[in-house]
Amino acid sequence: MASAPALFRHPCRIPAALVLAAALLAACDRHPVDGEPEPKERERFTPLGVVEVTITGVDGETPTATAVTPNFAMTAPANGGGGGNGSIQLESAGSGSFTEGTRGVDGARYVYATFRVRNAQSNGTPYDTPRQNLTFVAVGTAGTFAGTAVSLMRRFDGTNADPSIATNVIPTGALGLSDSLRVRSLYPDVLQVFTEAEAAAIPVPAGVTNVFPYGFVARHRDNPNSRTLAANPAANQFDGVVTFAFRIPLQPHDPSTTNGATKDVFTFSVQLAAFDDSETRLTESIEEQSDEGRAAAMARATALGATTVTVLAGSPAADPAVPDYPGQRQICAVRTAGTSGASMATITAPGPYAYLGILNPGETLDWCAPYFRTGTPSRPATNVPYTVEIYAMDRYGNVRTAQTDVVSLAVASGPAFTPSAPAALTAGEGTATLTYHDYGMSGVRATGTRLRGIRSIFVAGVTRTWTAGAGTTDWHTGANWSPAAVPMSQDSVIIPLAAPLDPVTAANVSVQNVYVEDGARIDINAFDLTAAGDVYAGIASGQGIVNSSGRLILSGTAKTVQGRLPRMRVTGTYTLTGNINGRAPLEVSAGRLTNPRFRVQIESF
Repeated sequence: MASAPALFRHPCRIPAALVLAAALLAACDRHPVDGEPEPKERERFTPLGVVEVTITGVDGETPTATAVTPNFAMTAPANGGGGGNGSIQLESAGSGSFTEGTRGVDGARYVYATFRVRNAQSNGTPYDTPRQNLTFVAVGTAGTFAGTAVSLMRRFDGTNADPSIATNVIPTGALGLSDSLRVRSLYPDVLQVFTEAEAAAIPVPAGVTNVFPYGFVARHRDNPNSRTLAANPAANQFDGVVTFAFRIPLQPHDPSTTNGATKDVFTFSVQLAAFDDSETRLTESIEEQSDEGRAAAMARATALGATTVTVLAGSPAADPAVPDYPGQRQICAVRTAGTSGASMATITAPGPYAYLGILNPGETLDWCAPYFRTGTPSRPATNVPYTVEIYAMDRYGNVRTAQTDVVSLAVASGPAFTPSAPAALTAGEGTATLTYHDYGMSGVRATGTRLRGIRSIFVAGVTRTWTAGAGTTDWHTGANWSPAAVPMSQDSVIIPLAAPLDPVTAANVSVQNVYVEDGARIDINAFDLTAAGDVYAGIASGQGIVNSSGRLILSGTAKTVQGRLPRMRVTGTYTLTGNINGRAPLEVSAGRLTNPRFRVQIESF
């Protein structure tokens, strides 16, 4: 691709002389309006000035980046070398980009540019005060596209790109591709997110008309335990590093061209206000929500001694079962375009199809909740089909409704299951069933044409109710139970009086809790019924648990028992909660049976 022509600036840019004059008149403060904090609340922020970052070659593998001070400088902290001008010295260190998704459907280009940061003015004059948590927050001016921080967008041929693209320039963490071509976080401590009130508290020069609640924070190049940039750095002493990262949608083909790439953004610029932050805060970007990314963010937050860590929509950290970051808070709706109270886009704007999401029965999608799902999932019962929903998802919590795919489910870990036939996605959604045959933590892998997803599903016991739905008394017929499968060792059973027939066992049986309604019965014949949970049975003659020579084995710990029972062997620890009418013998073997106040009657017959 040939070199791009000279850049043409946005036609609405304010002349530099007017901007500088306005900055001198207004200094660095804005009068608060409704909903804005008073000036005293801004003391945590120390302003520097505005930086314009330009990235060229966005649609290539080796983009280049520059940073300039666009005449928005203001008085900086005192500098013994002759006064500061509010600028900051940045030197390009490297950049990169890659595409993800399908052009015209969900395709996007991720791009990042990294700069060395020196605690000095842009002309090289060092500051005699250290920089603390130096942050670059996105801002809008009369020179940016309406409602955004983007000040320039050009195609490869130098013509203006579609201005509507500016609204969809979304900040990200620093990203790259793994050796398996999966998008991954390169390193933490890049994106910084604020509340709208905090953004309104950041002092900016005159000419800035909009402060967005996102930016990028400078890291120390050599010390992961600090972001402080030393005062009076030597001539070539760049102590800091900052990365600016964005995703930009690919443009679709249309009848006027056979190549949407001719309409893609090749060069773009954003404007950012630089300031010191007295509070050490860190943000976990959405792209860092993998186990690896979260571990790196957690380690950096701990090393820095961060007092506030912000997590975004979908973060696992918002799950009570997941360890919190220090000073954790969640902000889901981060404005990336528009004004406070009138957002035009957020950080969760739709992105490329990234993975297959699996939802259990009882769950629904939720754009803010942990893992982008909420609800109380039902547990699968063994030997009964368990229906899951499968979604084509981007990593920002959106269903890619234009996505078609055929998805197969397979065991990733844990107990085996029998899957249904592959599910075809319609409008980005489909259903499939799993039939488990054992208990445990199951890893389910959903695999489509190119993408996949993994979900853990816990398979434990359920309560099965006797229905005699098969029209027989056979305990061992699945259709006689609801859910329709024979109870297994972690299941509990209910024998209701309303069932037309009572169950009869034809082999030894092991379950958890046993509840036999008054007037109903279980006939265990000559077999053992082992219960690891509570046992309740009616006390009247002819009901409860009856036998010819079988036994009830009580094996649970700290459980209860009462009712009309057969021969018993107690190997666990049980307490009576009602009278017992049993059949001899009653054996307590390495267990305990506690009777606080009830009658125990053992009959020999």
